[in-house]
Amino acid sequence: MEPHRIERDGTRYEVAFERAPEGWVARIRRLDDGAVHVVAFADGAGYDSDDPRGSLIAGCEAAIERLPWAAPTRH
Repeated sequence: MEPHRIERDGTRYEVAFERAPEGWVARIRRLDDGAVHVVAFADGAGYDSDDPRGSLIAGCEAAIERLPWAAPTRH
């Protein structure tokens, strides 16, 4: 599945999706500093069978707002 790019409040993210035996794994990477969160979506309820990509994107967009992102640092 192709990666997806998201922008929230001026911060850009790229999400890479990978199929796993139990469901899907999404690696959400903040493009400004490379910080990554890995989120898993188990097979089952919550997927639109006609648009699993759209369901995964919606889940990742919701997760971005709830994940504990550390503030970017400058070195």
